[in-house]
Amino acid sequence: MDKAELLISKWRAEGIDMVYPLIFKFRTSVVGEGWLAGVELRGACVVTKEARGEYIAHGLKPGGVAGVGSTVTEAYLAYKEDVQTVLYDMAGDASLGAFRDGVLEFFESTDAWGEEKFADGRLMVAAGKVDSSLPQEPKPELGARVVELELRARNNPVLPAGENLPVRLAA
Repeated sequence: MDKAELLISKWRAEGIDMVYPLIFKFRTSVVGEGWLAGVELRGACVVTKEARGEYIAHGLKPGGVAGVGSTVTEAYLAYKEDVQTVLYDMAGDASLGAFRDGVLEFFESTDAWGEEKFADGRLMVAAGKVDSSLPQEPKPELGARVVELELRARNNPVLPAGENLPVRLAA
C-alpha cells in the first residue's frame, strides 16, 4: 500500500473522503474609528469532503474559523466570509496599531490538526489523487499585510473590498 492509499484509509477512519489544501489571496478594506486600513491575506485553509457529503473549510492561516457548504467553493466562500467578519469585529474601537497587531496574530493562529491535513493534502495533490480543476501552486508563500489608507485618496495601494484573486490547490 503506497502513502496515498494509507492517507485515504486513515481519512476514511476519521469520516473524511478527501482533503483539499487551498491557498488564496484576498484584499479588503476595513474601517475603524478614524482610520481606514487595507488588509491583504495570502492564506490557506483545508477543505475536507466529509463522508456524509458536506464540505468543511477549516482555517489554517488564519485559523480559528470555518465554513460549511455543499461544494469546495461554497465551503471556502463561507470560510472567507467568517474571516472577513472577524476582521470587521477586530476593528471595533481599536487603534490602527492594535488592529494591525490583532490581524497578524489572528493570521498566525493555527492548529496541529490543520497543519497535518494541509501537508497530507499537498502530498495527495502532488501524487495526482485530488480531482479538481483548480490550478496548482507548488511552495506557496503565505502572509498577511495591513496598510493604512487615506480616507479620501483615489490611488490607494489595495484592491477594493471584496475583490479576490484565484483560489489554488497547494502542491
